[in-house]
Amino acid sequence: MLLLNDILLRMYKMCRKFCLTVLLAALASLAADAQELLFNGEISTHFDNTEYAGSDCGTSRTIFAVRVLPSLEYRWNDRHSVVLGASALKDFGSKRFIDRADLVAYYGFENGKFGANAGIFERSHLVGRYSRAFFSDSTLIYNNLIRGVAMRYTGKKAFTELAVDWEGMYSVDVREQFRVLFAAGGTFLKQHMDAGVSMSIQHYANKSTFEGNVVDNVLINPYIRGRFTALFDFEIGLGYLQTMQRDRQTGEGWKAPMGGEFNFRMSIWGIFLSNDLYYGKNLMPFYHSTGKDGLEYADGLYAGDPFYGTLHNIYNRTGIGYERSFCNDSISVRAEMVLQYNGQKMYCQQLIGVSARINPTLYDRSKHRKRDIE
Repeated sequence: MLLLNDILLRMYKMCRKFCLTVLLAALASLAADAQELLFNGEISTHFDNTEYAGSDCGTSRTIFAVRVLPSLEYRWNDRHSVVLGASALKDFGSKRFIDRADLVAYYGFENGKFGANAGIFERSHLVGRYSRAFFSDSTLIYNNLIRGVAMRYTGKKAFTELAVDWEGMYSVDVREQFRVLFAAGGTFLKQHMDAGVSMSIQHYANKSTFEGNVVDNVLINPYIRGRFTALFDFEIGLGYLQTMQRDRQTGEGWKAPMGGEFNFRMSIWGIFLSNDLYYGKNLMPFYHSTGKDGLEYADGLYAGDPFYGTLHNIYNRTGIGYERSFCNDSISVRAEMVLQYNGQKMYCQQLIGVSARINPTLYDRSKHRKRDIE
């Protein structure tokens, strides 16, 4: 039987081969008349304050940062594009000029139904629905990029996507790790209902200084949601969270904690009230486990909200806030007050986010050719 990491490596190689084939075909069409050069610019401010003192599911801290994401996009045939830019984050109060800078460089293909990306690209290209059990608010702030490949299909009533994110390079300082993401779903009853499944397969491997400390982490989330309007806009959902995890250094075999999730949201004029209730086992059994480097796995292994690691079989998140986009979605605002309950005590979190995006066209070959003809 093939080991899990062998299967994941084969999936990654298949995705890489597919994207390389698409890229070569795209380069062959560069002589087309429809060519554009665009500037894509985004600036966003994030505030995330957690008051979790005394909690076994998180720590008190404040994230207050600004992110700048400028890039140039060369597009041709209205389907193919090459993007080159950067993602820079500055923590307020830090003495550094830039606290984190990442390269953004990828090829993109989009024809209305099928899409693909290869390289380092924004997480916003993903179309799947991923619960906070997959990715917490702070994870999305500090890790906004996918490093690998993504393929997707988006139809009128259904979608599916497959992505491989290479999160860590095998080295002295960093563990080798990658994550496979899969999502699929569809709508029915005149788009008042939708159902789907999301899945993450994570391979959390070794540093170059030690071997035999691989952790496998699988999370599967089938769900169903309904939407209706009665003065307010309502959204109600049910989900099931199933994990399969093992720490190979212990030799204890697989652990499979599971639980159910109920989601509720009502909104009007951008003002919303939401409640997410999880009931089940601790989905993060290895959170405080120590690797051969003497460090806890913690959020290096688990990217989801640490409250899903509750030891009391229940977690409830209640939020009230305001979320809206303006100017054709070029400006977005979000403010939320959150109450977290882990089965013993109530904790508080405050979130604020403001972002602005621009994408002016710097050059359009079709317009220049039209003027030449006239």
